[in-house]
Amino acid sequence: MPDLPAKPSAAPVRPGRPAKIAPDEQRRRILDAAAARFARHGFEGASLRDIAADAGLAHAVIRHMFGSKADLWDAAAADLFGQMNEAMVQALANVDMNNPRARMEAQVRATVLTASRIPWLAAFVMQAGLAGGERYERLVEQHLRPAWAFTLEPFFQLKEAGRAHAFDPHFLFMLSTNAAIGPFAQSANARALAGMELSDPDTAERYADVLIAVLKHGALRQP
Repeated sequence: MPDLPAKPSAAPVRPGRPAKIAPDEQRRRILDAAAARFARHGFEGASLRDIAADAGLAHAVIRHMFGSKADLWDAAAADLFGQMNEAMVQALANVDMNNPRARMEAQVRATVLTASRIPWLAAFVMQAGLAGGERYERLVEQHLRPAWAFTLEPFFQLKEAGRAHAFDPHFLFMLSTNAAIGPFAQSANARALAGMELSDPDTAERYADVLIAVLKHGALRQP
C-alpha cells in the first residue's frame, strides 16, 4: 500500500459548524480529503463519514454538495486531473510547442511538482485500476486517455526527428510519468531512508532536475 497522508492537512474545525467556512473552502477540503481516502482505501473502503471527518466538516455537507459517494468519486477524479491539466497549461504557456525537447522537459517538471503537491494522485489512479469496472473505464475515457495522448506527443516527435534513441516512445512516456509521480506516493521511504521531505517545493524541483537530466542523457540523442 502506498504511503500517503491519512488526510490533507487543514486547520482543525468542529464538525457540524460548516457555516463559518466559505463554500469554496468547504468544497476544496472535501475534494482533497476524498481523493486521499479513495487513494488509501479504494472506493469501497472509503466512507463519506470518514471523508467528512478528515475534512473537518459535517457529513451532511458532503451530501448537500456532491450527493452520493459515486458522485464524489467522479468529482474527485475530475478535480485531480483538472489540477494536473492546469499545471500543464501553465508550464507550457511560454514553451515553443514545436520544440519537443523543451515541451518534454516542461511536462515532466509540471508532473513532478503537481505530484509533490498532491501525493495521493498516483494511488488514486492505481486503486481505480485495481478495482476495474465502469468507474475505471470512465476514468480512462474522461481523463487518462486524453492526458496520455497529449503528453505522449513530444516523445513521438523526438523519435521521428531522430533526436531520441530507438526506444518505444510509449515506454519512455511510462518511465517518465511513473518516475515523476511514483516517489511521492512513497514519501515515508524518502523521509526515513534519505532524510528528504518530498513535499518541500525545493526538493521536488531538485528531483525534477535529476529526472530530466536522466531522460535527456539516457533517452535523447545529444545535439
